[in-house]
Amino acid sequence: MAQAVAARAGAITQDIVEPEDGDRQFVTALARGLQVLRAFRDAAEMLGNREIAARTGLPKPTVSRLTHTLLSLGYLVHDPEGERYGLGPAVLALSAAFLRQNSFPQMVKPFLQDLATAVQAHVALGLLDGLSSVYVQLWRGQGQRIVLSSEVGYRLPLARSAMGMATLTSLGEAERTALMTRLRRDGTDAARLDQTYRRCADEIARHGFCVGVGIWHQDINAVAAPIHAPGGRGRFALNISGPAFLLTEEVLRKDTGPKLMETIGRMRALGIVD
Repeated sequence: MAQAVAARAGAITQDIVEPEDGDRQFVTALARGLQVLRAFRDAAEMLGNREIAARTGLPKPTVSRLTHTLLSLGYLVHDPEGERYGLGPAVLALSAAFLRQNSFPQMVKPFLQDLATAVQAHVALGLLDGLSSVYVQLWRGQGQRIVLSSEVGYRLPLARSAMGMATLTSLGEAERTALMTRLRRDGTDAARLDQTYRRCADEIARHGFCVGVGIWHQDINAVAAPIHAPGGRGRFALNISGPAFLLTEEVLRKDTGPKLMETIGRMRALGIVD
């Protein structure tokens, strides 16, 4: 029987939605509505206005108006008692449109499914979104017995994940500096962020991948590498994660990481990745 392992390190704070100084084109009301949708971390999750307010930092009266509007437009649905909300079919339509426009996740699918089976762990393709990397695809090894509680749409904080570090290394200096500044302003420990980034950037420069031992969750270890879609569309990274007692640091460095790079090399040889 598959054994479930909890993979959340507590609540992940959302990016605070605020306009840049002097940006008169920024529509705060729209941004807050989208922030409400981003509060849902799982497709099946149901939240009340109080929980949404806690996750977004928005006032509860504002949340009530936003959920009413989003419900009317089909972006939210509510339970029979009308007290809790879930994501509606209009969100699914947007997700489907994104995947139709971006064929890259489908192109890498067979390679990453084979990789997941070879390492018997989770393999995720993440895309930069704000101060997080968001899973756009997730593969589990065939016959894998230990399952983490993460799904497509799961958000990993840039500052506290191997995938986040790999994503940061793939950015140009100006973009990376701006994101690091935002992370520090968001409350991230600056010294720890800089130290972790320097280590991971050095590992990626030398080996192509970086290792995260308990930096996201004390019981979960991971290895990650940046990956470049043809044409530079999107800031992607690959992540292999699993229980720390199976994916030890030695296993990650000597076996899992090299297998990840072998897979990226095969895709690069076929022109699937740059």
